[in-house]
Amino acid sequence: MYILALEFSTSAVKVTLFSRAKGIIKNLSKNYEQTTGDMERQSAQLLYNFIIKTAVQLINDLTQAEKNKIELITLVSTWHSFLLLDQDRKPLTEILTWADTSAGETVSKYRKKKKLAQKIYQKTGCPVHSIYPLWKFMNLDKSSFKVDQIYLSSKPEYIFEKLTKSRAISLASASGTGIFNIHDLSWDQEILDFAGLSAKQLSPLKKLNYQAGLTKKAALKLGLKPGLPVLIPGPDGALNQIAAGGLKSKLMTLSVGTSGALRVTSSKAKIPSAPATWCYYGAEGKRIVGAATSGAGNCTQWFKNKIKENDSNFMELENSLKDVNKNKAPIFLPFIYGERCPGWQDKRKAQFCELKGSHLSADLYYSILEGVLFNLYQSYLIIEEMGLKPEKIRISGGITNSEKWLQMAADIFGRKMIVSEFKDSSTMGSIILGLKALGEIKDLSNYQPEAGKVIDFNLERHQFYQSRFEKYKYWYQKTKRKDDYDEYN
Repeated sequence: MYILALEFSTSAVKVTLFSRAKGIIKNLSKNYEQTTGDMERQSAQLLYNFIIKTAVQLINDLTQAEKNKIELITLVSTWHSFLLLDQDRKPLTEILTWADTSAGETVSKYRKKKKLAQKIYQKTGCPVHSIYPLWKFMNLDKSSFKVDQIYLSSKPEYIFEKLTKSRAISLASASGTGIFNIHDLSWDQEILDFAGLSAKQLSPLKKLNYQAGLTKKAALKLGLKPGLPVLIPGPDGALNQIAAGGLKSKLMTLSVGTSGALRVTSSKAKIPSAPATWCYYGAEGKRIVGAATSGAGNCTQWFKNKIKENDSNFMELENSLKDVNKNKAPIFLPFIYGERCPGWQDKRKAQFCELKGSHLSADLYYSILEGVLFNLYQSYLIIEEMGLKPEKIRISGGITNSEKWLQMAADIFGRKMIVSEFKDSSTMGSIILGLKALGEIKDLSNYQPEAGKVIDFNLERHQFYQSRFEKYKYWYQKTKRKDDYDEYN
């Protein structure tokens, strides 16, 4: 019997067919078409169409007997996105992704209200920042609609509703909205009142085992049977943690894909007094404490597309690193899409520091790889200070395609890195949820993947990167914007 897993991330759709007996047997990944949108804004309807189109491409390769073996569809998407719907459940806005920082000025205004900002952070685990749907809503021009006649949705909610006609959001996804109380796992009434919203305008909260049937219309498009169970979408970060076996063990997941993130599991909400890290809900009563960076693989993609003007591929860029004098390379601050952790400065800009006329493109590319990891390492040290130092680190994402970048991560962190065996860890996490829904797995916390390849660190290189990290911190502080979080940072 099969599980069909659909992941719709920031930049691509991934379709995976999983066999209970044989594991992953087919997969397909396609980047969004330009008409769908960009990193920051996407058309909800065109996104749905593209997901269907990509899924059909894989499904059409199956025999009818194989199609009949599909017994569950699982879904996974990003943790933060925003979409406004009208009374007929039609999109009033584009999907605003986590990369959209248009609410930066609104956020800055509310940060000045220190007690309010701190109360929201302590209640939700979400700092006052433009990635969160609460602030995207607060930033909207509300002159074109009546607030009491609209609904708040998101990328995963919209796709689930299109497939099943069911309104629902998982507790895990809801914990990344800025409206959800991380302590009692409910929509927070005080924050709803602050925003001028009611709980009826948000989707009902459901656990990650909630299912709804595939509609006849969606089934016809996909070439599958109507009523096929569809599992509620889970957020990519939480599902990555599940796939890594990180719900139980003292294991940190480090994912470096389009963006980057560090995550550790906690039995209860853990929120520092200063806004530095976040705290969301995972599964089975566990919270996930972590830090995220907006700049990672998107920075390398930017360099290849805009600086090299697509004149080279990533293999050529990686090969060019052998000629770099690392000690004299520039320092890169990876804030092309603003800053999340640890400073939460929406409008912060990326910069090359100590740039000289003698530097070549290879030097710049090296400094981008290094700067992305320095930003993550900076957050890692804060998590250590919170008493959550992990015993192991499992790394996943696009970084696993680069041996040099993987080795750099181990050397910068001064820790062994266990490389995830799964190409798409979040997709695998959704499949594991599916296996539990089908009775194959009893307890997510007891799930442990097979051990992957281990990348050890070199002490001498770690010490070298420590000196480079000091330069990074110097320029990080030197170039900080004047911000309303300054008194915390």
